[in-house]
Amino acid sequence: VAVSWEPSKGALSYTAVAQGSGGYASVCNNSDTACLFSDLLCGLNYSITVTASDDRCSSAESSAVKISTPCVPQKVTAKMVCSNDTGVVSWEE
Repeated sequence: VAVSWEPSKGALSYTAVAQGSGGYASVCNNSDTACLFSDLLCGLNYSITVTASDDRCSSAESSAVKISTPCVPQKVTAKMVCSNDTGVVSWEE
């Protein structure tokens, strides 16, 4: 999940936190105004917040953005229907 935000005046770095509903959390520290969370668990709801820091202190947390991470579809099947030149793809959530 990629997140980005507007820069905060005077900020030297940012910390973005994705807090999962199951207690799992992922943290991204960056001097840029974007983070990529590549380790979020599927099927959970997350609240993402960002704090800005300079060389002395940190800001309060931003308002939370809520997201849900999808899981990979299971039991994917595909078949051709030659009589009408179409294909059918199905899967389970």
